[in-house]
Amino acid sequence: HQPSVMRILHLFLALLFLVFHTATEHILSDTVICRKTQGKCSFAICPFFMKANGTCYNGKAKCCRPWL
Repeated sequence: HQPSVMRILHLFLALLFLVFHTATEHILSDTVICRKTQGKCSFAICPFFMKANGTCYNGKAKCCRPWL
């Protein structure tokens, strides 16, 4: 009885890790793209000499990039 409970717990933890990892990767993907293209994430308006071009934090913030 004990080994089957441990096996189920192990599989549950592996599944939980897989789901969490996939969800985190999806949330951070637009943020990573923004930063790799010299952008900065902003929840408010973009700073002077920067324009909003894309999103961060799964669409919750703006990706601000320089005009030039």
